[in-house]
Amino acid sequence: MRNPAHAPAVRYAYGPSRALGLMLATLASCGLVLLLAWLVVGTGGDDVAFKAGVGLSVWLLCAGSAWHGWRHLPRGFLVWDGGQWLTEGVAQEDVQALQRGPCVHLDLQAVMLLSLRPGRGHGAWIWLERRSDAMQWLALRRAIYSPAQSQVGGATATMSATSSRQDDGANHIP
Repeated sequence: MRNPAHAPAVRYAYGPSRALGLMLATLASCGLVLLLAWLVVGTGGDDVAFKAGVGLSVWLLCAGSAWHGWRHLPRGFLVWDGGQWLTEGVAQEDVQALQRGPCVHLDLQAVMLLSLRPGRGHGAWIWLERRSDAMQWLALRRAIYSPAQSQVGGATATMSATSSRQDDGANHIP
């Protein structure tokens, strides 16, 4: 049951976005330009062909991995029902409750990188963009940054979905 003092229910789509693909392609292109500049300016001697082959192989491996990772990002919906976080797959019957709220790893106001830990299966990284559903974006942000109240064994527990940072137990000097 939703507590009116907390964020409203929201359902937000996620999956590979064109903007993320463009960003990865831009980074790969910059890497290639830097590699070519290094080959032209920074290398000398007899082993230029070997360095070029190794450099281009490493670049191809990195660019290919980025493309593969982008193409295989999970698709579905991140759902806050007012009491718990869920993920819905593309098929409506594939619904999983999350063990805890989403962890925010990057928040640039218009885009967010989150990690999810479902109750079963392995965790997932998702990239969310305001432009995919501008009407729901603020509601999603409120839900992510509002601590959720859940009933655990008759006691009320607070679940926060705000940060991936954890206290490592180290003493902090003021």
